[in-house]
Amino acid sequence: MAFEEELNALVQRTKVNDENPSSTASYETINRTLNENKKRHEVWMNDVDIFYNKYLKEHPLGQKIDTWLFHRKYDQLVAALESISEDKDFINKMNGISTVEVPKYKAKMLPEYDVFISHANADKEALIEELYNSLNKLGVKIFYDKETLEWGDKFKDKILEGTKKSEFAIIVISTNFFGREWTERELSEFLNRQNQNGQKLILPILHNITIEQLKEKYPSIADIQAIDSSKYTCDQIALLFARQFIKRLKAY
Repeated sequence: MAFEEELNALVQRTKVNDENPSSTASYETINRTLNENKKRHEVWMNDVDIFYNKYLKEHPLGQKIDTWLFHRKYDQLVAALESISEDKDFINKMNGISTVEVPKYKAKMLPEYDVFISHANADKEALIEELYNSLNKLGVKIFYDKETLEWGDKFKDKILEGTKKSEFAIIVISTNFFGREWTERELSEFLNRQNQNGQKLILPILHNITIEQLKEKYPSIADIQAIDSSKYTCDQIALLFARQFIKRLKAY
């Protein structure tokens, strides 16, 4: 159980809040507190480096963790370890590391994007921005029109290209989504892909609508398991996606 115990200990250490000096504290006190917080983060990241070299090089997030360690990306490392702590298959495998060799994941060319976020523009402020940030913290490669489209791009061509180059599609379905030309075009593209290759692709999120509304409007996806945005935080949704993505990587 050494792996799980060490992993949990590292995650628990991140739950200790940084000290925040009061607004009336002196400059010296503020500077000392900030330095102490920084030192604690550095010590933790050094321990994560040891843990990574000991256990995580073969994990699907291993390459990203190595990059974040190099660039000292504390928040991304915290999110990665939290995601791994939810990966029960990997934990069970690593708990038996003394007798079971961890297999290398098969190399395969992965799509350019891990996930495409299909949504109505009217939902950006209420949900999509926060969801994007939660996924981005985990190092997920995201096709998100606001961040992916660049000055001068032909947006229709770029979006259609994104639907073909994404491993998964998170479809945020709301009343704002209904009847919009491009949201329905994206949904159609992903349905065609999923039907052609028979592999899970569409991950629906119901945002302020009921399953009955979904069945009425889009019966073709009503039998796909969806989640309700009101029952999960965006960080929780990001972790749920990470589990799906890790399972996919293991299958390659």
